[in-house]
Amino acid sequence: MKDLKVEVSEIKEHCGANLKVGDFFEVTGYGKIVIPDVQKGTCMFALQSLIPFLISKQREDELPKEDWVKETEYLCCPDPHGVVFKIYAKN
Repeated sequence: MKDLKVEVSEIKEHCGANLKVGDFFEVTGYGKIVIPDVQKGTCMFALQSLIPFLISKQREDELPKEDWVKETEYLCCPDPHGVVFKIYAKN
């Protein structure tokens, strides 16, 4: 499974969780979420919408060639005026 970095790339209008551009967390191994010590946390509402995708993104090498997960790098939190996240594969 791929390790992922999930970074705040844009805040459209506001973020109720006070995330800032550049804030990030990592998804490693089999479902471990790692938040750097310098950050106070992340948004559970954003996590709720991201987690199903992140599981697929970790396994994208196992997906069919034409699967949309492979070409998707950006996802939004549930608030349409909130945060846009960029998902990077770390390996």
